[in-house]
Amino acid sequence: TDTQVNFILSNKQKLTLTDNCADIHFQFPDVSGNFICVLLQDGTGGRTISNWKTQDSAGNAGAGNSGEVLWAGGTEPTNTETADKADIASFYWDADNEIAYGTYTYNF
Repeated sequence: TDTQVNFILSNKQKLTLTDNCADIHFQFPDVSGNFICVLLQDGTGGRTISNWKTQDSAGNAGAGNSGEVLWAGGTEPTNTETADKADIASFYWDADNEIAYGTYTYNF
């Protein structure tokens, strides 16, 4: 239930949740930029994400903020669990300091 989302080749990714995610790792490139991940619930729904983590391009935990995403307002999001619904996680990756600043949009 560890899942990796790789932004190295593209700044937009889609992930269909088919089970609970204990840790979701967002791997970022060596350059700063904006990144988006659409998180879709499968037809069953009820899939959760517990920990939001960052990795540098080599796959190491992002040095800034100990490899954890910094969320707007200081609170990790709780994803929408309704079957066939989607949320959007948006990040600004500061490659110099290896910090991901995240915002979350719910329930599409």
